[in-house]
Amino acid sequence: MAHPHYNIATTMIIKLRNRNLVDLKHSMKIFIFILCFNFISYGQNDRDLIIHDSIYPILYDYDKYDKLKEQVLSLEKKYGKEPDLRYNLLNQSYVNNDISFFKENLTDLVRSYGVQINYFNESEQYFNAITEGELASWFKEMYLKNHFLWMKNNFNKQRDISKINQIHHIDQLVYGYLKKIRNSLTLDSLNLDRLREIKEMFFLDNLQDLQSLTKKINTYPTGKNYAVFQNTPGITEVHLLPSSTNIREEYWEFFLKFYKKAYLNNNMDYIIFKNYDYFYFLDTGFQKYGLIKPNKGLENYLGEKIDSIPIENKKFQLEIKKEFGW
Repeated sequence: MAHPHYNIATTMIIKLRNRNLVDLKHSMKIFIFILCFNFISYGQNDRDLIIHDSIYPILYDYDKYDKLKEQVLSLEKKYGKEPDLRYNLLNQSYVNNDISFFKENLTDLVRSYGVQINYFNESEQYFNAITEGELASWFKEMYLKNHFLWMKNNFNKQRDISKINQIHHIDQLVYGYLKKIRNSLTLDSLNLDRLREIKEMFFLDNLQDLQSLTKKINTYPTGKNYAVFQNTPGITEVHLLPSSTNIREEYWEFFLKFYKKAYLNNNMDYIIFKNYDYFYFLDTGFQKYGLIKPNKGLENYLGEKIDSIPIENKKFQLEIKKEFGW
C-alpha cells in the first residue's frame, strides 16, 4: 500500500528536479530560502530557542543592540562563553559606540579563542578603526600581547586554523568560476550532469581538512571547543546538502556522530540537523529528525499544498528527540 503522502512527495521531487535545484546556480538560493522562511521547528532545546528565537532575529539590527547584548550575556550565564556569538557582536558594539565592551570582547577573543588579524573581513565596520584609525594604537598593543598568549598556549592549533579558514575562500573562488562556466557555455544535459558531479566532488574534497581536524579532536570544532573560525566552513557544508544522494550521505555519515557530540555538549546549535531535514525532504519527500513543518513560504515556492511533512522513521526520530532533549 502506498504511503498517503506519496503523491505529494513525488510531485514535489519531480518539480524540484525539473527546476534543476541541485544545479550550481541554485544551491546558494536554496540556502537563502531556508534563512528567509525560517521554518518553525518541532524540536529545539533551551539554548536553541534563545539563539534562534531571541538572538539571531536581531543579530544585525543595530537599533536593538542593547537587547542583543543582554540576550547573549544572559545565555552565557547558563551555557558559558559563546565566542562565535561574541565575534558577531563586535560590529554591533562598535557601531553603537559601546567601545569599552568592544575592547573587552575583542581582547578576550584574541587571547582565549584565537581571533587573528589575518582573517578579519575588511568590510567589517570596525576594520579601519583597528588597523589605521582611532583604535589602531590600542589594537596593536593589545593584539601583540594577547596573540602571543594565544600562540604560547595553542601553537599546535595554528596550522589547522589556517586550513579551516581557507575552506570558505576556496569554496567561493571555485564556486564563482563554476558558475561562470555554467552561465557562459551552452551545455547539453550530459555535460550539465558532469559539471554537477565535478562541483559536488569538489565540495566534498574541500572539507577534507575539516574532516581531519574533526577526527583528530573527536568532535566538531567550534569556537566553544577549539577556536573561532572567522571564515566559517559552514557554506561548504550547506553546499553538500542539496547534492546527489550518495554525496550528501557520504558527507553526513562521516560528520553525524561529531555533530551529535558537539550538540550534546552545547558547542553547536541544532541548525545543521534542521537544514539536513529540509534538503532530505526536497530529495525524498520525508524528513528524518522531525524539525520542519509546512508553511506558506514553502507551499508558494513549490506551488503545492502541503498538509504535513512525514517522518521517515518515527522510532528513530523519537530516539533522537529523547537523546537531544527536544
